[in-house]
Amino acid sequence: MRCNYCYHSDQDNLPFTKGYMTAEMAKNIILEASVLGVHSLKFNFRGESTMHPNYTEITTLAKSLSNKSTFIDRLANSNFKIPVKAREDRFIGLSKLTKVKVSYDSFLKPVFETQRAKGNHDLTTENIDLFYNHPERIKSETIIVIQAVRTKLNKDEDIEGEAKKRWPEALISIREVVEGRVDADLDEYTNKKRDLSGRSSCLQAHNRMIIHHDGKVSPCCPSYKNDLFIGKYPSQSLYKIFNSKMATTLRKDLKNKSAFEKHEACKDCSSFESYKGWKPTWNS
Repeated sequence: MRCNYCYHSDQDNLPFTKGYMTAEMAKNIILEASVLGVHSLKFNFRGESTMHPNYTEITTLAKSLSNKSTFIDRLANSNFKIPVKAREDRFIGLSKLTKVKVSYDSFLKPVFETQRAKGNHDLTTENIDLFYNHPERIKSETIIVIQAVRTKLNKDEDIEGEAKKRWPEALISIREVVEGRVDADLDEYTNKKRDLSGRSSCLQAHNRMIIHHDGKVSPCCPSYKNDLFIGKYPSQSLYKIFNSKMATTLRKDLKNKSAFEKHEACKDCSSFESYKGWKPTWNS
């Protein structure tokens, strides 16, 4: 299930290959991250994490490594189009997370299924209801975040109010507009303008790494065209990748602003984080 403005909408021309990371690689990453004291892991990139056949096994390991000295914030985005036959297993896996963000753009079935390509409003709503009341989620105090994107289709809908009525303890995150890879039909709702003067260093390269299913490592999520890599796992350790020459040079270039000319991925970055005047208009 995907948004019409997402690059996944153009399935025939994706600039990257799809695939599942092996369970062994995922576990090794988690083990290394715990030793390094990494505080946050996010189980998705270019796809839906709950579709992984070893999802619950992987999240259970991450949960077991969370303690007072090493806390792994197991965060995941999810469309909650979870098949009934896989529901219980995935719910247990999701209950190992500290926070689950659910994409839910409308309480109106026609709007939801138009905005979310191949969405199933009834199934998604039922899954949220069941997971919200699931004893494992309640026991582990896993936070649910209902997130939505404001478009022409749902601009007059009180999504926050309806969500609070149905799931009182859930957090709400509504993005007034997100300029994805396809900007169709969103122009008049864009309230953020790129100011090329005074760009500052983007935070992503300084505090995260994106590990692809094949082990390639990117410094940020907007680098989706496979045009910016800082290392390869497991031939290099997480520590060596983050401190590699490519990674440190990129961070230096971001600080002195030369990255916006030297690196293609940074020139016209889809993220607004490095642009002057940028302020988030949503809660997360």
